[in-house]
Formats: sequence, C-alpha cells, structure tokens
Amino acid sequence: MSDSEIFEKAQKLCENMDLQSQNIVYQIIFRTKLAALSPSKKIFRLTQHEKKSLEYLDSDFYPRICEITPEVFYYEGYFLPIRHFEVSVFYYKHGLDSFSSQTLAKIKNLDVIDVGGFIGDSALIFQSFTDKNIYSFEATSHNYNLMLQTLKLNNTNRIVPVKKGLGSKKTKMNINILNTLSARSSLIADNNHLGDTKSEEIELITLDSYVKEHDLKIGLIKVDIEGFEMEFLKGAKETICSQKPAMILSIYHQASDFFDIKPLLESWNLGYTFRVYKPADYSISFETTLMCEVLD
Repeated sequence: MSDSEIFEKAQKLCENMDLQSQNIVYQIIFRTKLAALSPSKKIFRLTQHEKKSLEYLDSDFYPRICEITPEVFYYEGYFLPIRHFEVSVFYYKHGLDSFSSQTLAKIKNLDVIDVGGFIGDSALIFQSFTDKNIYSFEATSHNYNLMLQTLKLNNTNRIVPVKKGLGSKKTKMNINILNTLSARSSLIADNNHLGDTKSEEIELITLDSYVKEHDLKIGLIKVDIEGFEMEFLKGAKETICSQKPAMILSIYHQASDFFDIKPLLESWNLGYTFRVYKPADYSISFETTLMCEVLD
C-alpha cells in the first residue's frame, strides 16, 4: 500500500471520530513506519503518559500476579490455569469504562458475546459489567479446555462456554495454531510465515443463527479472532442491525481490518458512534480496538 493510499484510508477512518481517536490512528501509522526503519524494530519516542503507564505496570500490575501452583495463577480475585493476565483485559478491562453511562446501563441488563474467548479471561471481566450471561466462543480444543479450567477455578455459572468459531456461514475449517504458551490461532495466516504450528479442524457457525436459536438479547459483543473479524461481521449483521449492541472489535491484526471495518459498519447506517482505543502497553498497535456504541 502506497503512502498516498494509507493517507486516504486514514482520512476515511478518522471521519466523524473524536480527536483522541484521530491521534491514535495517525500515531500508529507513524510509529509503524518508524519501527520498520529501525534495526531493532522498536521505537522509544513515548509520551509522558505512556511512560508513567508502563512504569505503573512494571511496579504495581505484574508484581501482583502470583503463582499458587504450576496450574493456578492469581491476580486481584481472579484465577487462571496459566500465567496469562493480559494488561488489556485485567488492567484496562478492554476499555469498557470509556463507554457512556447510557451504554454501560444497557449492557448491564443484557447478555454479552465474547468472540475469541481464549481461556475465558475476558469473560471473567465481563461479569462485572452485566447481570446476565456471557457466551464465550472458543473453537480450539486446547484453549477451550483451559477455559473450562478457568470457569471451575473461579466458580462461575454465568459464563457459557461454546466450542465453536463464529464466521460468515456454517462450515468446518482447518485452523492454524501457533505452538506457543499463548496458543494463538488463525484462520487466515500465511502458512509460510507461521513457524512451528499445528492444525485443527474446527466448527464455524454464525452469530445470527446462535442468537436466533437461543433467543438472546445482546448488549455487548467483543471480538478478537486474529484477523477473522470481517467474516464474523458478515454472519452477525442481522443481530447487529436489529439489536445494535455496543461492540469492541479488534482492528490490529491486519491493515484491512484497521482501515475497513469502520467504513463497513458505517455503510449499514445504524447510527453508531465510533472511537479507536489503544491501551498503553509495550506495543505500537497490539490490542487496538474499534469501540462502537449507539447513543440515543
């Protein structure tokens, strides 16, 4: 993509968004270019706010994570079967507090959809934001089994684990799973660049079909599925159009997600207000999300 194409797409993305969101968009673009030119692939030009945030994480977040046994880890009232307390989840809570009080009140009385549930970590956090159920979709066997352990460790009965992926249609697909402790997975990655991976056949359904089958009323959708977000949206359009839930959509996995998800949703003319959210961590774009809400 040429510089002029990037600029054109960035302008389109930033239309009708607040100044802070615009700052985040252009900062990510600038920093990505800087890092690409750096031998270390790192940048060191941080804002004072970022420096203070990282100092706090080092001094007061990570030291609070405790290993109780090799299979039990603890942080601030939460237990996990592996040491995977992500900053974006357990410290920033996916930016949920940045939603309006009106949106948070709506979420409180409706179900939550957690797409890309991983080990159930996000679902644990969502319990504080709704009195209803959290439906957590995790397609891979390894992560799903860890999710079951998470639910047992935390003695929760409002998180409903679903061993399925969500896409544009009902089908089965092979998913590539990185052989790492975090067990990240992808449906679109280039096999030539995955390194040490294994493959698993998973079942995909649409959110629309699941919502109809279970007669769900949705207040919030969170999606982090390693670049498969566009396919998810195709199979969730009816639910989004009819119920207009708040949404937290990952847009950092690939450039097309970063630039094109917001224009797609805008084309549906549903009255959403959009913001770009990026927690202060140790990355340029990791965990960047599109925050979507309808303000009456």
